[in-house]
Amino acid sequence: MSDNIVEELERIINSRRRARITNQGNFIFASVMILIERDGGDYRILFIKRTENKKDAFSGHMAFPGGKKKSNDKDLLATAIRETYEETGIDLTLKGSILGPLDDVNPTTPEVNHYIVTPFVSYLEHGAELNTCEDEVAEAMWIPISHLKDPGNCYEKSVERDGKNVIEYVYKYRDYVIWGLTGRILKQYISLTGHLF
Repeated sequence: MSDNIVEELERIINSRRRARITNQGNFIFASVMILIERDGGDYRILFIKRTENKKDAFSGHMAFPGGKKKSNDKDLLATAIRETYEETGIDLTLKGSILGPLDDVNPTTPEVNHYIVTPFVSYLEHGAELNTCEDEVAEAMWIPISHLKDPGNCYEKSVERDGKNVIEYVYKYRDYVIWGLTGRILKQYISLTGHLF
């Protein structure tokens, strides 16, 4: 990714008014990291498939690296950086640039709608070797943005959640399906920045 595209990504992300969900209840705060890198002429995003675990509300899902804020995390960015390292072995304090946050999101599934999740975007200038945590990550994969932008690989569907109709954004990659919270975050990212790729 050339410097001017990195600068443009950062400008787009940070020049807009970010939607924030204010604390109006007993919420759990969490954050995720959208990691981008260049592979030859294509750009791609890192996804993980969470390990099956009955205690994890997002068990088995395709996701971005991330998790719940801990009391010793300075802020939600620190949470996303820590979780990225724990889950993928990528240390963003040594590799990459943090470009900024996207809008806060709140899961629509009743079992997890007490979460408020802040996504952050980062760019890995020279790539990084993956060293995933097997307890949390079953698989990790880089998916080309060109694939995710292709209308043949994504669709919208209306579902009922807690008595309300909600639009789900669904992306397919090989045998994997990206949906739910991750699909909504990905939709926002592509809507904002897809024209750059």
